[in-house]
Amino acid sequence: MSTAERIAGADPRSTLTQAQAEERRVAILPDDLANQIAAGEVVERPASVVKELVENALDAGARRIRVDIEGGGVGLVRVADDGRGMSREDASLAVLRHATSKIARLDDLRSIQSFGFRGEALPSIASVSRFSLRTRRDGEAEGTEIRIEGGGAAQAIPCGCAAGTVVEVRDLFYNVPARRKFLRAVGTESAHVSEIAQAVALGEPGVTLVLSRDGRVAREWLRTSSRAERARMMLAGEELATCAGQRGPLTVEAFVSRPERARSGASWLWMFVNGRHVRDRSLARSIALAYGSVLEPGRYPIGAVFIDLPAELVDVNVHPQKAEVRFADGRAVADALYKIVAAQVAAAFGLPAPAPGGFQGRKGKLFEDAAAPPGDAWVWSGGPAAEAPAAGPSTPAAGTSGERQGPPDDPWGLGGDLGGVPPARPHAAPAGPAPTQLGAWADIAALDLPAPAHGGPGEPPAPAPGSPPVPYPTGGAPVLAAAERVVAWRSLRFLAQVRNTFFVCEGPDGIYFLDQHAAAERVTFHRLRASYDGRDVATQKLLFPVIVQAAPAEVSLIEEAQEAIARLGLDVRPAGSAQLAVHAVPTLLRRAAPERLVRDLVDELSHSGERAFSGAVDLALATMACHGSLRAGDPVAPEEARALLAALDEVDFAGHCPHGRPIVMRVGWPELEHRVGRR
Repeated sequence: MSTAERIAGADPRSTLTQAQAEERRVAILPDDLANQIAAGEVVERPASVVKELVENALDAGARRIRVDIEGGGVGLVRVADDGRGMSREDASLAVLRHATSKIARLDDLRSIQSFGFRGEALPSIASVSRFSLRTRRDGEAEGTEIRIEGGGAAQAIPCGCAAGTVVEVRDLFYNVPARRKFLRAVGTESAHVSEIAQAVALGEPGVTLVLSRDGRVAREWLRTSSRAERARMMLAGEELATCAGQRGPLTVEAFVSRPERARSGASWLWMFVNGRHVRDRSLARSIALAYGSVLEPGRYPIGAVFIDLPAELVDVNVHPQKAEVRFADGRAVADALYKIVAAQVAAAFGLPAPAPGGFQGRKGKLFEDAAAPPGDAWVWSGGPAAEAPAAGPSTPAAGTSGERQGPPDDPWGLGGDLGGVPPARPHAAPAGPAPTQLGAWADIAALDLPAPAHGGPGEPPAPAPGSPPVPYPTGGAPVLAAAERVVAWRSLRFLAQVRNTFFVCEGPDGIYFLDQHAAAERVTFHRLRASYDGRDVATQKLLFPVIVQAAPAEVSLIEEAQEAIARLGLDVRPAGSAQLAVHAVPTLLRRAAPERLVRDLVDELSHSGERAFSGAVDLALATMACHGSLRAGDPVAPEEARALLAALDEVDFAGHCPHGRPIVMRVGWPELEHRVGRR
C-alpha cells in the first residue's frame, strides 16, 4: 500500500484524495498559524491577556499600572504603565515570535529573574485579536504605535503618547470563533481578571494598580511600603499571624489567619515564589500541616506566603502560563516552610507545639539554621520536586464549629415540627453532666412525637400486626456488624450520653452506641433533600443582611446560579465585586451561622468544576447539614436524645451520615455475655 493509500484510504474518516495526499509534504508553518497555535497555550481567556501584559509592565520597571476591561475583557483589554517604554526598533521586534530582551543565551534560563522570558505573549495575543501598542521612552520626542489585526503584518507609525507603554487588545478571539464560544459569562470572565489583578497587587506592594471595568474603577491598590502592609490591606478583617524566618538561602515571609477562619480549598491562600504567583500543592499542604490537628483535611488558612530563594534553585519554565514552578529540592522547601510556619503559628494562636523532627517527623536538617553549627549546611538533592506526603497531623478537633445562636427554645430549629436538628455550637466538653444547660432551651413538648406503644419511655414498642420492621443498613463494617434481627430506632432505650459525643442505648438485641453528630446530620440532610426535591424549602428572613467577604470568582458563581440557589432556601445576592449579602436562610438551619452556610455552598460550587449546579447540590446540602447539626461536645438532654432516635426512623438510609461515616455500632447480648464470662 502506498503512502497516499495509507493516508487517504486506511482511515474512512479521511476526505483526502490521492492527489492531495501525494502533495502533502513536511513544511514550516506560516508565522500567523504558528502564533495562533501558541496562543492556544498562552491565551486561555481575557485574564491570561491581562496577566501577560501586566507582567511585561512590571519587567519594564512600572510603578503605576492601569487595567481597563470591557465586556469581561473580550471587548477590550487595555494595560497602561509608566515603565521604561521602547524605541521604535524594539517595539517592532517585540511583536515577533521569540523576540525578547530578558534572556540572551542558554545559561540565562537557569536563573530567570523576570516574569516573562519566552517572547511569545505579544505575537500570540496579536494573532487572535485586534492589537495595538503605543510606547515612548522618557526623553524621546515621539512615540511609536504598532498595529496588528488577527496576526497580519505589523504597521509601525509615529505617534504622540506619554512615557511608558499602552497595549490595547480588542475583540479577543474574533477570528477563532471556536475558542470564543467556550468563554464564560461576562461576570465570570471579569472575576478571573480581578483575581489576576489581586495576585499582582499582593505580590508587588511597591506598585499602584488600578482596575477599571466598563468605564468604572472597580479596585485600586495604592503602593505600600511592605508586604505585611499590603497583605493586611487586602485581607482586611482577618487576624493574621506574621511568620518569618530563614533556612539556608531560603527566606519565608507569611501572613496567615486563625485556624477557625480556614476554608475548603486553597483559593484564599496566595503563594508567591520570588514574587511570582504560583499554584503548588506541596507548599499549600505544608502550610495546612503547620496548623497540626486543628485543621481538617482539605481546609487551608487564609493568607499570603512569600518564598524567596536564589533564582538558580527554582525552575519557572515548566508551564506555558508560568503558573507552576519546580524546585531543585521540593522536599527541602516544604520542610523549611513547615518548620518556620508551624512554630510561629503555634505561638501566635496558642496551638499545640509542632512535634520534634520536622516535617512528617523526618530525620536530619536540610537547611542551615541561624543557630546551627557551621557544618550543618543546605543540602540539594538535584532531583525533581517531590510533593509533601499527605500523612501528618490532620485529625479535626471536636467541637470547632460556629457559635451558637438563637433563642433558647425549639432546639431542632423546626418551629414545633420534627424536621431538623440542633444548630452548630462549639463547646469544650464540660467537666460533668450538665442537663440544666440544655433544659433551659429544650422545649421537647413542642415536638410532635408519637407516644410509645407501652407506658414506659424506654420500653420497646410492640410492632403492629403485619407491619414490616424498619431495617438497619448492613453495608458498613462497624454498623450493626452482627445484627441478628432488626429493630426500630425509636424502640431503643436511651441510657446516657458519653463524653458529650455518643449516645448509649439499650435495644432488644444488644447495646447500641450512636455518634450524635452523625445521626443529627443524617436527619437534617434527609429533611433538606426532601424539601429541595419538593421545591418547598421553608426560609427564614434575616432582620439585617449578613455580609460575607468573597473572591470575585465566587461572587460570579453565586450570580450565575442565583435561581438554583434560591431552591436551597438561601437568599444570597452579590453586594459588590468582592461581597455577598445573605438575606434569608433555610428554616431548618436558621440557627447556623449564615456566613458558614454560604461558605459551604461557595466551596462546593467552586469544586464542582464545569459541571452543572445540580451536580453539586447533594454535596452542598450535606455540608450545610453538617454545620447546622448537633456537634460533638454538645450536651444533650434525654428528651432530645429520644427525639433524635425517633427522627431517624423517618430517614431512608439512617446507617451513615451524608459523608459516609457510620452512625451506630452494636454489641450484641451474646457477645457481651461472652466477654464477661457468662457463657
